[in-house]
Amino acid sequence: MRSNRLLVIAVIALLSSVSGARTGEARVTIVYTNSLNGNLDYCRCPSDPKGGLVKRATEIESIRKAFPNVILLDTGDFLTIDDDPILARHIVEAYRIIGCDAMVPGDQEFSGGTEFFLRLAKGMPFVCANLQVKSGGAWKHAFPRSLLIERGGTTIGITGVIAPGAFRYYPEKVTERLRVLDPAARAADEAASLRKRGAGLVILLSHAGYEADIELEKKLEDVDVIVGGHSQTLVAEPRRGGNAVVVQAGANGARIGILELSFHGGKPRVMKNSFRLPDEHRPADDPRIRRIIDRYNAEVKREMEKMRLR
Repeated sequence: MRSNRLLVIAVIALLSSVSGARTGEARVTIVYTNSLNGNLDYCRCPSDPKGGLVKRATEIESIRKAFPNVILLDTGDFLTIDDDPILARHIVEAYRIIGCDAMVPGDQEFSGGTEFFLRLAKGMPFVCANLQVKSGGAWKHAFPRSLLIERGGTTIGITGVIAPGAFRYYPEKVTERLRVLDPAARAADEAASLRKRGAGLVILLSHAGYEADIELEKKLEDVDVIVGGHSQTLVAEPRRGGNAVVVQAGANGARIGILELSFHGGKPRVMKNSFRLPDEHRPADDPRIRRIIDRYNAEVKREMEKMRLR
């Protein structure tokens, strides 16, 4: 009888140790978007579906419930290339509701002018290590260079960069107050700082384009994941370099990327990368975003009526 009890105790101890080993493996889910290009509402275009923010918001709520330790990231160009302050205001309002954990600005965010976007962006979780704005005769960082968050007991550092050539075709009224520093050097400095501050996972949000991200990856020893944008490249299979994994979600904000990671005392391991592609039929509209769209349409209608009466 005593030997049976000892056997039961031994089995329980073994199962407990296995369970402990499994729970010791941290899990993080990076949910990423890029290049919305002003698609607030969905489009009725079966050959090229776009769910817009009204569908994205619902889909992201579903993802947050289904996956562990979600981090929501966006790599810019969520506004259009045109100066459209009405649309810009309503898109930013929708983004605030959806609630990203970190974002890097794209060049299109500045299409309405530097001052306009900086006012619009107040309170949003933008990070950028290499973008400076001239203020009071001095160059200052336009946004925090990085931030730290925690998910499932893991400290995660996030920084961002934008390409020096991103503003190549913009007028002087936009570029005269902007300065873009070397992205590789600034990202390396910030990533090393995040490691010193306790980050077990370092993510770089890059608005530089896929080819530039491949070159960045080779130079950044302290970065684990590069989430890209700008080039609107669909990276179906994450590119695994010597230092970091590189991903990007394609064009027009149509896809929502889901990068599932696990790691235990070392570099993260990619478990799976997948995409959600909302369209006009699914999922259901988010009612909060639908109300924003209704207000946007009403304001545009009023402005058009004013122009007609002039």
